[in-house]
Amino acid sequence: MKLLEDESGLSVVVGTLLLILIVVASVSALSLMVSEAQKKEMEQRSLRAAVESENLKILSLALNDPDGDGYWNTIILNVVNLNTEESRVVGLNINDRNAAGYTDGVKSYNFQNQFPVPSARSRQIFLNLTSGFTSPLNISRNDAIRVILFTSLANNFEHVFLPPVPVIKVNVESEKIGTEFYDVLSMDGSDSFDREGTIIKYQWQVGNWTSVGNTSILGNLSGQKARMNFNMSNTGRFWVNLTEEDGAGMSGFARWESP
Repeated sequence: MKLLEDESGLSVVVGTLLLILIVVASVSALSLMVSEAQKKEMEQRSLRAAVESENLKILSLALNDPDGDGYWNTIILNVVNLNTEESRVVGLNINDRNAAGYTDGVKSYNFQNQFPVPSARSRQIFLNLTSGFTSPLNISRNDAIRVILFTSLANNFEHVFLPPVPVIKVNVESEKIGTEFYDVLSMDGSDSFDREGTIIKYQWQVGNWTSVGNTSILGNLSGQKARMNFNMSNTGRFWVNLTEEDGAGMSGFARWESP
């Protein structure tokens, strides 16, 4: 009887120990699960913070048309990183076309080889509009240019560069020179504007219709304001063209026609 009692007591002790082990294992597993969940939540918070704080700004662009055909051959983008962490550009879109590749002037970059922009620094992106796409991208001097940068954090940063907008004022004045009065054509483009920069060139052209479908050029002038001698009685209906160019080389065109 004593042996049986001892075995019964031993069973109780073993059972108790097993129960304690199960409880400890359960608590440990639960703690591990909570720890993993907390870790994932912290990682997600960190990722959200990184996405929200990423801030690339497309400051400016420079354009090049070496063959003079009126279409841009290359674009140079000046990009600045306003965040305290490095950003990586994984894609570049120009006027709804994705670039196959671009450079920093030395190295080539694409989706696999990401373009780094260090924190609080600016970098230039060089893009060839002929070879940088699967087929050439034709953008003229008069076209707006929409740029979108895609980053490794799935952000996109956009800027639209617009050509200057010419505004023409035309007036025919009578001016006395000596004892004679002469007609003077006065042209004013000072109300023109450029939403991206500064207009640096104003080119005027004045002409009239000599017959149906034919025109004659009466004068070519430059400057924000221009004046020329004008024989109103012999000119008939006439027109004035204004072509403007901004600091990036983008061009705007407008025409004024007499009644």
